[in-house]
Amino acid sequence: MSLAYSLYLRIPRREIIDRCPKCNLSQLRGSTHRNYSSNVRVRFAPSPTGELHLGGLRTALYNYLFARKHNGAFILRCEDTDQTRFVPGAMEKLIDLLSWIGMKPDEGPSLGGHYGPYVQSERVDIYKQKADCLIGEGHAYRCFCTPQRLELVKKDQIRSQAVVQGYDNHCRGLSKEKVEEKLSANLPHVVRFKLNNDKHQWEDLVFGHMTSEDLSRQEGDPVILKTDGFPTYHLANVVDDHLMDISHVLRGSEWQSSTPKHLQLFAAFGWAPPSYAHLPLLMNEDGGKLSKRQDSMRVELLREEGYQPQSILSLLALAGGAITINPNVVKEFGVTLESAAEHFDIKKTRRENTVLEISKLSELNQNCLKRIYQTATKEDFCAKISEIATEKGYSIVSLDLLHTNFLQYCDRLDTLRDLFEGDFVYLWQRPSPNHVRQTLANLKGVKVGEALDLVQLLGKAVLNAQNFDEVMATLQSQTSLKKSIIFKIIRVVVTGHEVGLPISLIFDLLDAGEIWERCQAVLLSQIQRQTDVGVEI
Repeated sequence: MSLAYSLYLRIPRREIIDRCPKCNLSQLRGSTHRNYSSNVRVRFAPSPTGELHLGGLRTALYNYLFARKHNGAFILRCEDTDQTRFVPGAMEKLIDLLSWIGMKPDEGPSLGGHYGPYVQSERVDIYKQKADCLIGEGHAYRCFCTPQRLELVKKDQIRSQAVVQGYDNHCRGLSKEKVEEKLSANLPHVVRFKLNNDKHQWEDLVFGHMTSEDLSRQEGDPVILKTDGFPTYHLANVVDDHLMDISHVLRGSEWQSSTPKHLQLFAAFGWAPPSYAHLPLLMNEDGGKLSKRQDSMRVELLREEGYQPQSILSLLALAGGAITINPNVVKEFGVTLESAAEHFDIKKTRRENTVLEISKLSELNQNCLKRIYQTATKEDFCAKISEIATEKGYSIVSLDLLHTNFLQYCDRLDTLRDLFEGDFVYLWQRPSPNHVRQTLANLKGVKVGEALDLVQLLGKAVLNAQNFDEVMATLQSQTSLKKSIIFKIIRVVVTGHEVGLPISLIFDLLDAGEIWERCQAVLLSQIQRQTDVGVEI
């Protein structure tokens, strides 16, 4: 075990001295630091290669809650060193989504801070300097192997079923003179880190005591600086975690196998590593791994569909175990970031992969909408409905009725946007009179003339939710039609459909004037039809 590795087990990380003569931390960090009530500093470090999905949001959430639980700092870092996969605008959208959820970073690309820059492509010179430090200390070397040679090595290993797969460390033994000769010839090269035969032990805050075998017997020396001068994840995250004074790294368990490699890098620099907590994978309800390519997992899509931030937080709170709030309380009352932080315990995270029950999101959002309705002012609630209606190009119906009767129909909505689709479209779109007339003509058990007579009577009545039963009884006494047929005719005239919401609820959401207008439209259409063809159909 190396001296540096022994040191970090016993000495507080702030007391470790950077032993690399070329690395002057006071120059790189700046002379002042932001003061926090504790030294807990965590980071969420996504790559701008696509959209934020629920798995990534869970990682951000756990980092945020850990920081708030311990009065620490939540840092956002943009890991954009893979320029081939860079998606313009992805980071800006992610920052917007974090803000929508309520998780505002303390430091980051759009906020600044004393440990910036917070975008890795703006820190390339730092990584090159650190790579030079490792080369100078004998912990890394320049590799000039061509892609063609590496491919041949790979094929040979497969053919021979070699125990160690990967790079064969061919350039590790190049003399200084040979390296200088190749550099003078401007040959492209990468920088590789020399894996040693140390066996590491560390405490994972989730998985407990961890050990690793000799990495040098399992894989070849990894690339830490690519031919384009950009670092790989391994170098960049180790350098940044140290220079940004990150105390704890909470990340997905897919990075667990890389931890020994990162510990070796920390030891080579003479730095104390942060504490690690690896979060088990989130799984689909069918047992498969969550995928970024699944639309239902995209946070932006969930926002567009009308799901509330608190509902999404509640869904994540039900998965994993670290937020120790009774699940029944979460379902009925939801969680806030404040309550989640108060009840957050990273050591209670379940070690096994966790199923994310996305099917529960509808119920969670329904309950959330009820809480919003009960706590928001009428003006604010109606303004939200009006905003969606305007966005969709719909005219505004009686918002008073929608507000007054919300609890009667909210269980039929997953989101407020559902109020503009399916059974509720009739609120915003009057059915076509021609369509209504044709539907009436196809109704079983009633003639068109009888149906239109009923429409005429309905148009004369002042029908609303309060006198509904009385008017229905009057209509039944004035016609020879069954009550079920009357309901069906009224439903067709008002909504354009034979089936849908309960007839009483339909009238709860439309005022008498709108009902009269729809009846008159059908009657006028029939008169025009008779005039055009000269006969009664």
